[in-house]
Amino acid sequence: MSDTVEGDDRLSAREVEEELQQLTEAEWARAEIFANSITYGLADFDGNDVLHTAIEKLLSGVRVWRRGVSAMTTLNMAMKSIASNEWKKQEKGPINKSAVASTTDASPDEDNERPYAAASDVETPEDVLIAERFATQVEAAVADDEEAGLVLMLWLDGKRGVDDAHAELGWDKKRYDAARKRLMRRLAPRNNQG
Repeated sequence: MSDTVEGDDRLSAREVEEELQQLTEAEWARAEIFANSITYGLADFDGNDVLHTAIEKLLSGVRVWRRGVSAMTTLNMAMKSIASNEWKKQEKGPINKSAVASTTDASPDEDNERPYAAASDVETPEDVLIAERFATQVEAAVADDEEAGLVLMLWLDGKRGVDDAHAELGWDKKRYDAARKRLMRRLAPRNNQG
């Protein structure tokens, strides 16, 4: 990719590299938390994979970095898109990751001697739909509050409290408590829907 062209709304490869180098440790930690949360449950593709893939695509110009868009927004959108593609591949792929293959040649039907596979997923389509709607509502509730969203991502990673917030994000108690309280207020209407 060449250097900046007058009137071009895309950053050049050099500019992308400079923007990425300017990210702070806390911003990288937030990016890692976001990457882990959007890939949680994906088989053979984790947070590190999506983060590195996004960086590679941004540097190579495969993914566009629009001029004037912040580094965290660009990186998160690229990761979200890449993770979404991976989820689609997994869902439409030929291998059912939730199927358990029989370890014997015995069949539940004694007349049928072929091996069989039994699905271990007991979720109904309604359960999946309810979970998707809830996730969409929660995501919308924190969409305009980055710090509350980061607290939510910490919680999804099983991390809670000031110590984890300080270790992952470099936050102090006051900042963590403020973000946690805002998150709880935003989630309160959903808790009451029961």
